Amino acid sequence: MQKNVEIAVEQGLLKIPHDTMIDIGESRALDDDQIVYLVTGSQGETRAALWNMATSTFKGMEIKKGDTVVLSARIIPGNDKAISRLIGHLYKRGANIIEEKRRLVHVSGHASQGDIKIMVETSRPKFVVPIHGEYRMLFRQKEFIKNHVEGYTDDNIILIENGNVLEIDEYAAKVVEKHELHRTFIDEESMGEIEYDVVRERKKLAYGGAISLVVTVNRATHEIAGDPHITFQGVAGINPTNGFAADARQTIIDAVGEMKKEHIADRALFKENLRIHLKRFVQKAIGTKPVIVTTIVEV
Repeated sequence: MQKNVEIAVEQGLLKIPHDTMIDIGESRALDDDQIVYLVTGSQGETRAALWNMATSTFKGMEIKKGDTVVLSARIIPGNDKAISRLIGHLYKRGANIIEEKRRLVHVSGHASQGDIKIMVETSRPKFVVPIHGEYRMLFRQKEFIKNHVEGYTDDNIILIENGNVLEIDEYAAKVVEKHELHRTFIDEESMGEIEYDVVRERKKLAYGGAISLVVTVNRATHEIAGDPHITFQGVAGINPTNGFAADARQTIIDAVGEMKKEHIADRALFKENLRIHLKRFVQKAIGTKPVIVTTIVEV
């Protein structure tokens, strides 16, 4: 935001009186009613300054009773819940809120048809590639330019989608290939990329919890040695006093008793069979699908 404001001032698009724009350090010496802070976060982004000010502090600043917050943005579809939570936090802190639904405090940052026409007529590009928005918006921009700016046809207005490779030379512009795109997940702690399978496992853990099953087996006889050890973490519907854990252990003991020795000797098959038996028992008993981790200990 700071960079955008600096560029707008340099271009003469934003006229700010001299000595009006100050930094955060200078603002601390002024009374609250003498300051307007321009901050990011009108879409409820949890890492933005406004969210931090509404829920705790941001660089020593916080929203207090009597402060006025102007949300000069429209709700982007999909951000409704996040913005609603943000507004709730602001009200809890005693803020007065002015939003686009109640006042005309937002101007669209998207170009109008007139802006598009002026831009194309002024720059007269050889090729035009509409960017940003859904495909229907790109298509309408293409049709508008064709119908309102002389000299443009389907040949020099190219519609592309995510993954398309556009090749441009002095004679033509065309899509030559398409790459399959996938989401990239970043681990918040390590800041490294993680696979989707890891994300899926984390979701399952979050929704269903986890069960750890440890079974000790005699290496020579392939017989179970002692009772299975089962622990539950974050699994809803389990009452420690109703005998659920004991029933789960007995289910595993019965399952092992029904298995052939060769199936127990194959440790990978043995682990999977135990996991499936415990999974079926849990689903039937409490109707949840926790992540089940099976460990075989040989003695």
